[in-house]
Amino acid sequence: MGVRLIVVLGLVLALAGCASQGGGGRADGEKPPVMTVLDYYEYCSSLPTPDSCISDPICNRFRRELSNPPADLQACLTMCRKTGDALYTDNLINGCAGVLDRAVAFCDQFCRRRDPS
Repeated sequence: MGVRLIVVLGLVLALAGCASQGGGGRADGEKPPVMTVLDYYEYCSSLPTPDSCISDPICNRFRRELSNPPADLQACLTMCRKTGDALYTDNLINGCAGVLDRAVAFCDQFCRRRDPS
């Protein structure tokens, strides 16, 4: 739970910093490019190493959800949170909490990059 809290707090601070700057936080005022589902999967997945978590079950679950994301930003963010919550208990006990935190953070980013506002 401690690692998840640190990651969530870091994400909140990063988003707060971006929100305080115009144009999505980029110096040139341009929004970051829209993230595709393939981009999401490539950012989310990691190569397995000895004694590490296999990211595919988590990343593929999010990839399925994001293949038809809600158009509304808040609905998309809610979908990310609910998907993460559904996977939380199983992945906390199997050592995959870090991968799950990364998957939720990239899901959030996916939604925000697609938002036209």
